[in-house]
Amino acid sequence: MEDRRATGTRRQAPDQPWLKREGELVGIVLWAVGITTLAVLPDTGVFLPRSPPVFLGLKVVAAWLWLLVGAQCWQCWARRPPQEP
Repeated sequence: MEDRRATGTRRQAPDQPWLKREGELVGIVLWAVGITTLAVLPDTGVFLPRSPPVFLGLKVVAAWLWLLVGAQCWQCWARRPPQEP
């Protein structure tokens, strides 16, 4: 009887840098969406914050994260080889 653990352990190559970059990009996008949602809450009028500077700081962090997302997307598109028609 053969060892079944060895058959399905490695289906993908161990060196896949694109997978790591994709994971980092998804993580940054999720953080940016979450922090943007928190930063915009006082603008909706649902509640009045006790310390508005905290939300101003959140807006700055959210803007920085969105710039980081844009920079990573730009690098990803710049590395992509040109496609032939």
